[in-house]
Amino acid sequence: MFSTIVWATDGSDASLAGSRFVRDACERYDSRLRIVHVAPTLCTSADERRIARLKALSSSLRRRGIDASLHVVRGAIGSPAPHIAEVARMPQAGLLIVGTRGRSPVISAVAGSVVQRLLAEAPCPVLVLPVASVASGGRRAAVTPALAASA
Repeated sequence: MFSTIVWATDGSDASLAGSRFVRDACERYDSRLRIVHVAPTLCTSADERRIARLKALSSSLRRRGIDASLHVVRGAIGSPAPHIAEVARMPQAGLLIVGTRGRSPVISAVAGSVVQRLLAEAPCPVLVLPVASVASGGRRAAVTPALAASA
């Protein structure tokens, strides 16, 4: 169903908690996985550690038989959304998976929301993992049937 899935992650613990859901989706649909991370213009040592964790995760997924690769966009200016959408265009992704940070709608409206921008810019359907789903490792029942129903 989805030959390629793109997973946008900031590399945070909350974001990486959704890796089980992403892995399960790739295994279920026999999909390639393109992990995309947009790094700030000036990377700190913490940013480099996050990138190293993502490299290790992509290697682990490959060992499990998933065709996974990491795409780090360095030196990005502005919102990460256009950069993520561009990576989704390259392999002609069938699905883009992103997580939320749990901000209220008011905060998101004022501060901007990468997810809201992706909904407008992505070249494919966007699956948003709610905070509760990300925190539980992607096992929330409200998320899984949405993929199963679209099969």
